[in-house]
Amino acid sequence: MRWIFLLCLLAVGGVAGAMGLLVAYRWVTSMQTDVKVVAGEMVIVQPAGTVPRDAGELVVAREAYANRPNPVPRTPDSVKRGAALFRIYCSPCHGVSGKGDGPVTPRFIPPPDLAGPQIQGRTDGHMSYYIGYGGAVMPAYAEALSVRERWDVVNYIRTLAQK
Repeated sequence: MRWIFLLCLLAVGGVAGAMGLLVAYRWVTSMQTDVKVVAGEMVIVQPAGTVPRDAGELVVAREAYANRPNPVPRTPDSVKRGAALFRIYCSPCHGVSGKGDGPVTPRFIPPPDLAGPQIQGRTDGHMSYYIGYGGAVMPAYAEALSVRERWDVVNYIRTLAQK
């Protein structure tokens, strides 16, 4: 009787072990046989008229954004809002005057002079893109600044050349 019990226990243990190995095998190999969509591998075209859920803007190529006109008129209110946002988000690197002399500049690559011809010669769309999506060294502020606020900052940057 004892041998029958041990034989049954061995059979149940063997079946359980085999099932465990089967589950482990399927777990490991299922990732290899699943369909993969790698970012950038294929372009998924959005249907016409598609807008973001948060009513923001669609991310477009930098070149296309550079040609975008500024939808926010350069009024004193817009410049004032832009100045306040510039002090919060931009002045640590670019300095209060936009000359690239902010308090964190000695620790990083110096930012460009925003009042200089190199930056002032860029389009408003180019500046708005860099504020929102960043550049080689500049961080992106799309999460912190709304689309309207970015254009307000661009309007303020345009006034730096006059100072």
